[in-house]
Amino acid sequence: MQECQFICPSTVSEGIETISRINEDVLFISGGTDLVIKLQGGQVKPVWLMDISLLPELKFIKEDDGRIRIGSGATFAQISESDLVREKARCLSQAASQVGSAQIRNRATLGGNIANASPAGDSLPALLVLEAWVSVIGPQGFRRIPFAQLQAGGDVGLQGKELITEIDFPVREPQGNEQILSVFGKVGSRTAVSIARLNMAALLEFDAENQRILNSRWAVGALGRTPFRLEELEREIQGKRINPVLAQEIADHLTGVVDQAIPGRASQEYKRQAIRGLAYDLLEDLFPLKLG
Repeated sequence: MQECQFICPSTVSEGIETISRINEDVLFISGGTDLVIKLQGGQVKPVWLMDISLLPELKFIKEDDGRIRIGSGATFAQISESDLVREKARCLSQAASQVGSAQIRNRATLGGNIANASPAGDSLPALLVLEAWVSVIGPQGFRRIPFAQLQAGGDVGLQGKELITEIDFPVREPQGNEQILSVFGKVGSRTAVSIARLNMAALLEFDAENQRILNSRWAVGALGRTPFRLEELEREIQGKRINPVLAQEIADHLTGVVDQAIPGRASQEYKRQAIRGLAYDLLEDLFPLKLG
């Protein structure tokens, strides 16, 4: 069996130039929290492995021209501790803070979470409601793709030897009485270091004066091959007032989403109950004084 060979570039451009001369597939490793397990178990046997963990150009978090930009090498610890992300993309901050253990958060990266494409990836529903874009580069050049399209795979998905370099999403400042609120939550199999059995993110544009939802975006994970937006729910609750009746309406709708996504599965009844509880938890987080 051919031995795995390592590439340790000092810049992204140097790495891409190197792999463009290689005929075999190349895997990228940064935090390695998922990949190392697969390597040890023999699930993947790469001929080439490129270490991008020490590239500082992939580790930034900043705001630029109305968008938050995050390097693919930024760890979940960095993201959860970022005041910028906490203030302007709270759902992503919350998702990052709930990834694995402290040790995992200090190594696992946002780019790796996207590339691994687990249906239960905690950052993924947050990226959907934030309407994030993903920048990738490879021997064939540079692309910038909506995250929703990238995770769908196919011709638009991540191709061989393509490296995720940056994730960005818009930040809109509220106007007048408007509030822009976001939240993330998950249900795991245990209280710590849990992999989500269900996770969900929401972003709401809210009229604080009239207590009405102007617009919203909702996404759920661990209910299918990829996380997905709940566009029917978004349409149904537009313009409605925040109150206990609406909370029940949202919970009922989400129960139906589970029934459509996993009919007949052994986990169906569990997830029907879990998603209702998760809906109430998220709404209570956003509107603690309005649902009693």
